[in-house]
Amino acid sequence: MKGEPSTRTPRPSGPLRHACVLLGLLAPLLTARAESGDTTVSVETTVGKDFRAWSLLGDVELRDGATFLTLGYTGARPEAGTALTHQLSLGADQVLGEHWLLSAIVSTGLPKSTRVELIPERPARRLPAVDASTGYASQGALLSVSYDSAGLSDVESGADASLALTRHPLSRALLVTHVQGNTTRYTREDTLWAARPGLGLRLLLGTRWELGARGSLSLYSENPLSAGQFTEEEQAAMARRVENAVEARRALRRYQARVNRDLGTVLARRMADVNATAGIPTAPARFDVRPSVTWKPGRDVRGQLSYAFTRYVSGEGWSHLLATRWTVRLGTPLRVWASVALQQDHLEAAADPETPSPVHSGLVTLGGEYTF
Repeated sequence: MKGEPSTRTPRPSGPLRHACVLLGLLAPLLTARAESGDTTVSVETTVGKDFRAWSLLGDVELRDGATFLTLGYTGARPEAGTALTHQLSLGADQVLGEHWLLSAIVSTGLPKSTRVELIPERPARRLPAVDASTGYASQGALLSVSYDSAGLSDVESGADASLALTRHPLSRALLVTHVQGNTTRYTREDTLWAARPGLGLRLLLGTRWELGARGSLSLYSENPLSAGQFTEEEQAAMARRVENAVEARRALRRYQARVNRDLGTVLARRMADVNATAGIPTAPARFDVRPSVTWKPGRDVRGQLSYAFTRYVSGEGWSHLLATRWTVRLGTPLRVWASVALQQDHLEAAADPETPSPVHSGLVTLGGEYTF
């Protein structure tokens, strides 16, 4: 939403905080580089109508092609006026024999808060201003195991399985400012747990074609749309103070739509997956399925066409996503890629559930990777 909303993030903030985050990520990479093999650094940015996301990932070879350390930073903003979501991650990959790879990642989402003006103050009628504030943070871990047939035949295969577990402290507050200047707060805090098992399969046909399919299921300790939300008593109290129950309900619906998009970024997928080929998370997901086909016309060019179906939690609808991604290697150390995606969301909460209204959006991702 555009217009009146104002955003406040925890201190410290701004360029200084972002610079500290990046320096904190790069320092271990530079230290490890002196005693390790290849180091790879990749950057990626994604842009939609109001959506913005970016990531920085470092990968250090610690032991002769068998052990790797990864450090990452991802930031996302679902829409204008929403506080930025920042996530830091630390991971390790271990090659087991010729066919297996074991990976583990721990991550933390930095605390953030967003304050939105629901109803402006009306001194002439002695009506108070009403603001809403949301707060998020996260701590999570992911474990995955991958298998690759690693042969030289015309048909090869691979598979992977993963499990992510994340803790989300969620807080909400209503701030009612009277003409006398007093502020009454209605607050609620909850802890939401989310588990996300996933499975991926791929089939290599010769040297030019690869078929893939991936799916995941999201499980929550409680309804993610009600966790940390305002109680009926708090909503009634708000309606009494604005002297217009219809206006209060409309304000809360607008606010809830914003919260759902923010929750989609935090809950629906791992933050590292927020790009054009993953789509814009409109609400917390229940499950998703993603088939893809990859074509390799030459050693230095790779193109992929993918489709994704995501079912959101009950009452929020579903989405279709069609995306293409092209990667080009510019010499031995450098790769660049670009992705374009079109997404169609059917939002049950925004229309008659019998005929959900389609919402169209687009995304573009640009990225690069350098090995030294």
